Amino acid sequence: MAPALFVIFIRPCFSLLRNADEMPKLPQRILLTLLSVALYGCGPANAPQDGKRGAILAKVDGQTVLADDVRLSIDMLPDAPRISLTHDKEALRRYVEEYAHKEMIYREALKKGIDKDPEVRRLVAAAEKTYIVQRMLDTTLADKAKVTDADLKKYFEEHKDEFTAEDRLTLAHIQFDSLKAAEEARSRLKRGEDFAALARALSTDALSRDKGGLLGTVERSKAPPEFAEALADMKKGEVSAPVKTQHGYHLVKLMDVQPGQLVAFEGVREPLRQFLAQEKQRQALEDYIASLKKGYKVELNTAEIDRFVQATATPKK
Repeated sequence: MAPALFVIFIRPCFSLLRNADEMPKLPQRILLTLLSVALYGCGPANAPQDGKRGAILAKVDGQTVLADDVRLSIDMLPDAPRISLTHDKEALRRYVEEYAHKEMIYREALKKGIDKDPEVRRLVAAAEKTYIVQRMLDTTLADKAKVTDADLKKYFEEHKDEFTAEDRLTLAHIQFDSLKAAEEARSRLKRGEDFAALARALSTDALSRDKGGLLGTVERSKAPPEFAEALADMKKGEVSAPVKTQHGYHLVKLMDVQPGQLVAFEGVREPLRQFLAQEKQRQALEDYIASLKKGYKVELNTAEIDRFVQATATPKK
């Protein structure tokens, strides 16, 4: 079954990504986009075939239960149960049996005329419309979402900052209860006194005091936010002016800077391909809708839409 390029328009779901520790560093916006891409697929059947719709897995009063129909049913499951099911052979066997039972119940429902129920017909019509729209998008826009190697390299070259890891900063500090004490210590440092020695003698931070004020190494964006402004212009070995936090006043020393490294292109090629394909899909869909609007009159009743939203939206917890 070919990938449904615009399935996000109908049923968003998370793609299967490797463990985060094994993934190459990617910009957050690329990761967020990839998480919305739906991946579908199924292998060829080797059992006896029934026309073009796959192997016959079961029969109910002579009516066949086909492999492709079962696969489609599995593909439509939410991610968690679908992934769990496809990793458990015994669960798959039970699922096929249950699918045959469902087919039996369906046949019984037809005998009782359930398919004629107005609410059932309304739901069936809604589902039919959804899948017709899906097929229209797939067939009309598929070729417009192709990504070439040239596209990948061009994006990578033009957005190298997005693929460069953050600088890692090694920080130390001396904490004081008052601004006056911090300024006096800063004067002593300017006269040549040792930072670590002053930290051991003066710091009110018991956790770092005995380590000469050493805080450790962090990515620049994860440094304490109050330190960020001071650190922005500091060079290795420099000490900041007093910085105020909820814990008191601090003299911050930038002990070391490990510049961020650019990740290898090959390490992000495939995730980047998925991201760019998704971006092209979005743009193609927007362009397609805009072109259709030239031939259709679409009128939105904003007042009724507002009332609908107010009545339907669920407050955040």
